[in-house]
Amino acid sequence: MTTQFPARLLFEVTADCAYVVDPWSVAPSQWGPALPPLGELDGAPPFAQVYVAWNNEGLYVAAQIPKQGPIVGNRRRPTSGDGMQLWVDTQPEQSGHRATRYCHHFVILPRAPGVAGPLAWQQQIRRARSRPPLCDAEDIEVEVSREEGQYLLQVGLTSAALNGFEPHEHSEIGFNYLIHDTAAGRQLWSCPAQVPYQRDPTFWGRLRLVR
Repeated sequence: MTTQFPARLLFEVTADCAYVVDPWSVAPSQWGPALPPLGELDGAPPFAQVYVAWNNEGLYVAAQIPKQGPIVGNRRRPTSGDGMQLWVDTQPEQSGHRATRYCHHFVILPRAPGVAGPLAWQQQIRRARSRPPLCDAEDIEVEVSREEGQYLLQVGLTSAALNGFEPHEHSEIGFNYLIHDTAAGRQLWSCPAQVPYQRDPTFWGRLRLVR
């Protein structure tokens, strides 16, 4: 039996991340093109479109996610419900399989039981060499808007949430996302699910901060 090697592990991906003065004031589709659908390389076409932008105040991510039924979040087991997770390395190294104090993991739920509105938090990365300080909940800005057949999840990671975010000194940052949906399943950007992307930043892609 022959097992096909995941195509996403054959190269390092870098995508442009546009500078937008006020990302909240324009539709994410106006930030720039959606991130490339890398899952197609491994036979996993994406179900959601994801957009990214930045400015001196932080990093912004928006996901347009198809949804026919209700949005269901799970605080204890986020990946069993609807939501998005983000991994960001503000000062990526050329090598090193363990996270540093510049590596971050954020969990965003568009809806959760007992909570009025969306819920977001930062959690520590396992086996990290060093860890960033955990940010306050208000350092993660989240907006959810529902349309027929889909919803838009917008996230603003302020500079207070991103230890080491110095865009004028570091023009590239490490980045990966996971979208989980109760109907469509999971969508990973820069790598397949069978690698330890949750703790190993070498499996994350890069965003080039461009003006």
